[in-house]
Formats: sequence, C-alpha cells, structure tokens
Amino acid sequence: MSKEEFIIKVKELGLVLTDKELHSLDRYYQILKEENSKYNLTRIIEEEEVYLKHFYDSMSIVKYFDFKPDEYVIDVGTGAGFPGIPLAIFLPKVQFTLMDSLNKRIIFLQDVVKKCGLKNVECIHSRAEELAKNEKYREKYDVCVSRAVANLSVLLEYCIPFIKKGGMFISYKSISSEEELSDSKNAQNKLCCKLKKNISFELPDTDIRRNFLLFEKFDNTSSKYPRNNGIPRKKPL
Repeated sequence: MSKEEFIIKVKELGLVLTDKELHSLDRYYQILKEENSKYNLTRIIEEEEVYLKHFYDSMSIVKYFDFKPDEYVIDVGTGAGFPGIPLAIFLPKVQFTLMDSLNKRIIFLQDVVKKCGLKNVECIHSRAEELAKNEKYREKYDVCVSRAVANLSVLLEYCIPFIKKGGMFISYKSISSEEELSDSKNAQNKLCCKLKKNISFELPDTDIRRNFLLFEKFDNTSSKYPRNNGIPRKKPL
C-alpha cells in the first residue's frame, strides 16, 4: 500500500488526514526503520507493508467503533506502538496510555512520542498483572485495545481490569476462532464482560483477514484479577 493509496483508504474509514498528521506518521515510520534492528521491533519493515499491515490495520477500527474526545484508552502489550501510536496521531483529542513489559520498547516509544510531538500519549513500562492492580490505572479507562498475540482468555484477564464499568475492550485478531471464543466464556463471566461484536474484514486489495472482537464490561472486576505474574498464561481462566 503506497502512501497515496493509504490516504484514499483511510478516507474511506471516515478519517480526513491533515498534512501534520501525515508527516507525524511518516516520521514514525522513519524512526521505526532506523531503530528496528536495535530494538527488534517488527519483522515487517518495507514501507508499503508497514503502511498496510501496521498503520492501516491499526486505524481500521475507526470504521466500526467511535472513539470520543477526552476518552482514555490503554494499549496493552503495545510492542512497537501498534495500534496505539497510529490511533493517537489521528485522534489527538483522545488520551492514550501505551504499556509494554519490555523497557527497550518503551524507550523507543518515548522517542517516537517526543519526535512526533504527540501530546496525548504516555508510555509505561510494566506488566499488565502489576499495573492493573495500581489504583491509578485500574478501572480508569474507557477503552482498552490490544494487538498482542495471546490466548483470548489470557488477553481478557490482562485487559478487562483496566476498563471502567460500561467500557469496551477491543481485541485485534488475525483470525477469529469460534473455539477460542467458546473457551473464553468462563473468563468473560469471571471478569464481568461479554462479547458485543465480532467483526471480520480483509485488508484492502489482499486476502489477509482480520478480526475485531469487542467486549463490553458490565460490572466491576473482582480484585482477584489479574492473578500474579505468569499465572494467566500458565492457567487461563
């Protein structure tokens, strides 16, 4: 996907991009390309692939979900900043927290935030199991997003505790497994959330399928969750 194609396709999502926003996104790409070998951020580094598989993919949620001004969003397991940084660039009135357990990624992201002049982003080095028990962050967010590769039950335990009652968790998935969704029912019940939407689509001009799983939180999560470091992965709910 060329930059020109990207602009057209993003417009179809309902986003009209300013020159400043496009410059910030291009600056982000340049930093990613320059620093990738140092930080081991992504295997996808060619410009057209990054614009399609990272930038467009990150932003495609805006077609299906309305982020409101002054909402607080946390990106759990953000890695190289996806989907948080592209969303933050084009949603400057939404406040973003980017969290990752590897400090080198957070150092990279802090550099991106500074060089791109993003005033609506904070970057935090922490494990989800630890940060979600901190009163400053627990049940403080309107929305949680995650592109992290993990079992759905594990993701729910990591992410749902950050969200306010009535808030939404959006899981970016490369495929949607009915078996995985069925296996997550116990986690949904214990964490007080339920599946609201299961959206499937293809990236433009490809046969690459993507899925968004949107979970609504209907009550406060028990203080038992998330469980201590490592347990959610070893023993999913």
